[in-house]
Amino acid sequence: MIEIHQSVFGVLCLIGAGAAQGAASADTFCVHAVVLSVPAAYNLISVTWIPVSETWKLILIGLGLGLLAMLYRDVRRSARYFRGKVCRVTQPYSWYGRYYRRRRRY
Repeated sequence: MIEIHQSVFGVLCLIGAGAAQGAASADTFCVHAVVLSVPAAYNLISVTWIPVSETWKLILIGLGLGLLAMLYRDVRRSARYFRGKVCRVTQPYSWYGRYYRRRRRY
């Protein structure tokens, strides 16, 4: 049986979470990012930083990193989608919506 070092396994989990970002759908990426970031944090953070008795902190760090990866992906995708687009919808219940409709009649 092949034995993989703990830090190598953690790096492989991070690479797997990052590789799922490009090819996967949004739901699949969310699951991969969260699921793979927890073992990555568990295997890459040293015992001298967080003791074994406080393993729950490692799980929280991994979940936080997975959620940050999802947030980063969503912000980047929406910025790319809305680049150069301007909202042209008038708001009927505000003064600038009434002004815009009034101006277009003439």
